[in-house]
Amino acid sequence: MKLKTLTLVSLFALSTLIASGCAKELGPVPNEASNEKESGWIGADSFEVNAEVEGRVLVPEGDEWELVLEDYATQQRLIDLQVKFFKVAAENRGWRLNQLSESIQVQSMVETEKGLEIQYTAVVDMLGRLNGDVPSLSRLRNSEFEALVPETPTGFDSTTMSACAKSDDGHSIKSYNFHYYFKPEQTECNLPLVRAKLRVTEVFDRPTTYPEYDQLMQQLPEGIGFRAALVPNLGDRDRMSRFNAHADMLEQDLGLTGVESPDGSYTRYLWRKGGVVMVIDLFDPTQAGWSRSGFEAIFRNTLKDYSFVHYNGHSSYGSKHLLDDPDAFSDTYQIIVMHSCQSFAYYSRQVFRAKATASDPQGFAMADVVATGKSSYPSGAPRTLNVLLDSLMYSMEAINNGTPEKAVDWITISEGIKNSTWGDILYGVAGVRSNSWQP
Repeated sequence: MKLKTLTLVSLFALSTLIASGCAKELGPVPNEASNEKESGWIGADSFEVNAEVEGRVLVPEGDEWELVLEDYATQQRLIDLQVKFFKVAAENRGWRLNQLSESIQVQSMVETEKGLEIQYTAVVDMLGRLNGDVPSLSRLRNSEFEALVPETPTGFDSTTMSACAKSDDGHSIKSYNFHYYFKPEQTECNLPLVRAKLRVTEVFDRPTTYPEYDQLMQQLPEGIGFRAALVPNLGDRDRMSRFNAHADMLEQDLGLTGVESPDGSYTRYLWRKGGVVMVIDLFDPTQAGWSRSGFEAIFRNTLKDYSFVHYNGHSSYGSKHLLDDPDAFSDTYQIIVMHSCQSFAYYSRQVFRAKATASDPQGFAMADVVATGKSSYPSGAPRTLNVLLDSLMYSMEAINNGTPEKAVDWITISEGIKNSTWGDILYGVAGVRSNSWQP
């Protein structure tokens, strides 16, 4: 992955760093980053906006942050940690915030009595509820607001987290979900805070775009089509419940017959229709061992070999190591499906950061990410997967038979996914607004 470069270090910051003896660590002024800042989202009942967060962060002590002066990735990682504390404030105003920024711009770095402070502007994207047509920027409600966020957004102890957060669903407050339950207004909260500002700068439209069918339809040994990996996580009570639910959908709804692999790690289903084929491998989560790292390694392994990868399980507040290894992905076009709670906010940006190249800095060209804006239900995954696979099969068959105009677009697929299940989930697809294939 080639990371975007830092866009600005102010002359004021540079002179301050020289005076404090830190300028020698700054390095050369990097090049300007891309101006295209979004997630390329198209949703069944949501729309995407671009926003800027203006904030100030105090750099933590420790070796982990020693490269923060000159390394863009370290700067972005630190700023992401602070920006995600906008979550509660954004949701209180009807927005679903992507907790990973698209890009950052450092305005100044100043050595203070507390330590090194970074003034920044972070570009983020958010989802809003769609009621009719996409609204214009001038008609948006809550397009500007402020939030109190931790001055140093890491290294919290349990006492601080208990004083500054409140769980309303029975979960314990931990470092990985502190932002999710953050309530800095509580009287016992003594955490050093700063006030950051968010401003919506652009509203994106919902054009009719399609999966990249020409890249999805490959010449396989089994025929023209693609390979799909279904990787359900362990069930909450019955460890095989998610696996069995997907197997029932494939066998009862699609009429397929599975054959277990020689090592027992997956069951293979071949779906043939009208001259095209899907090779569907349903992975058994118990064969990966019952440890978190075992399952996550199995999931990452599928990213190298499959054009379609489907996850059904918990998001764990974005802490799972499923999509954060750029070397795990193939360099070809992939559809990644994250059927988990709020996966747009947690995981879509990880895919695009991994897929980004010098010629495609956004990472959209080789990835479409089917995701959720709000909490989902494991039992809804087989229903939504049925709609998705059926739409892709129908479209490949139509294209193969010379009627590409019958191929199904992403808006229609998203609406079908939404209608197949229940709940207020905000299903949609990221990275697709600029897709190139057309009938």
